[in-house]
Amino acid sequence: MDERSRPTGGLEPAVRLFAGEIARTRFFEGGTFLSPTGACGRRVFFAGALTAVWTGEGRVCARVADPTGTLLLSAGWRESEAAAALQAMDVPAFVAVTGRPVQEEEGPCLVPETVVLAARQVRDTWVLRTADLTISRAEAVLAVLCGEGDDPDANAAVERYDLTPDALSEFVQMVRDALATVHEGDEAGAAPLDARALVISLLEEAPGRRAAEADLVAAAVERGIGEADVEAAIEALMAEGECYMPSTGQVRLI
Repeated sequence: MDERSRPTGGLEPAVRLFAGEIARTRFFEGGTFLSPTGACGRRVFFAGALTAVWTGEGRVCARVADPTGTLLLSAGWRESEAAAALQAMDVPAFVAVTGRPVQEEEGPCLVPETVVLAARQVRDTWVLRTADLTISRAEAVLAVLCGEGDDPDANAAVERYDLTPDALSEFVQMVRDALATVHEGDEAGAAPLDARALVISLLEEAPGRRAAEADLVAAAVERGIGEADVEAAIEALMAEGECYMPSTGQVRLI
């Protein structure tokens, strides 16, 4: 895994991965993972439906499902805030999770850093963006297989996984299946965007968990939220101690 382009200060941006790809991830080195389509990092941003929560052996565990599969969450005393958040949630519910993928005997699981409730349409927005990123990575891997690409993470994926064009087609089908579950924005009965959950999810995946307020507003407006609603959500999150402004115009998640 090529670490030359990885940020060295603060928290790394969280990578968006479908549960189906996390389940197929087998390479973990020094806290960094490499997925079959060449996603490389230390943290994952995931959104899905919380379907079960239980405790055992000093840990709070949960299952979160997206359209491609189920992901296990496992929070211990080091992740007490995430554990408490899970225990306080009613099942089922849509949630947004940021955490560290780790390899367990039964397969990869996610050690959550944060877990927040999210609206259905926030989950759908995550699916759309994750689908786009997954296809882009698969195209980079295919280019390497065809001798036309030089992306370092795609090269590493080809070296470590038994990848073929047919194997990549499985991920393309996974993306298609996920997109088929997304509600259109004007569909009758579709849940409205939750401004607070969306702001949190945008900050979760931003480098250092911080972003310019203007960029947050612009990103949320693109997803159908009014500018005034976004600004009100940011103010409410700061009043509740969820985030703060380390410098003028910058918003950071605590």
